[in-house]
Amino acid sequence: MTNRNNNHVFAKILAFLIIIGFIYVTNSNPNTKVPDRPPTSDQKKAMQKEKDEKAGIVRDAQDIPARVYENTLPSDKFANFLRSNRKIIYYAYLGDCTDDNVFLDDLERLMNSHSELKSLYYYYPDPQERTSTVYCNKTGTVDCIQNYLFQNCANNMCIINPYKKQILKISNKNFRQAFDRIYKYKNW
Repeated sequence: MTNRNNNHVFAKILAFLIIIGFIYVTNSNPNTKVPDRPPTSDQKKAMQKEKDEKAGIVRDAQDIPARVYENTLPSDKFANFLRSNRKIIYYAYLGDCTDDNVFLDDLERLMNSHSELKSLYYYYPDPQERTSTVYCNKTGTVDCIQNYLFQNCANNMCIINPYKKQILKISNKNFRQAFDRIYKYKNW
């Protein structure tokens, strides 16, 4: 009889350990879906990122101010950027800088190997001299598109999305990273 009670106690302990083990494994794995467990902050970020990508939202993008649209005349340089039927990749660089030219050549080679980008983007490399003049055609203003691009894209490459009236700054230090962002946001 003692042997039988010992087996019964052993079975209860084993069942208890299995349940504790299951709970531990379930709770220690953050990818385990448990209906009553709230998502972790990393899971919330991942869900928000996925939701943003589906909705075409780019968190790094900035709205182009309404004053830029109001103060840009059709005769202003780059005025067509605001009303284009494609996104524009704008890259202002020093024409006599070897590093900028190498970056430009490498980026163009990558972009040319992905022909679908040509139907989504206009690519506008803009060689600059050491001293450049920015000029708005509307009298008494400095808030036209050329000055806005100068202020925001002088040290960056930018993507202008005319449909969303937004601009996205991309680093111009690494051509591969720049291309990856251009490709990633092709449907933005």
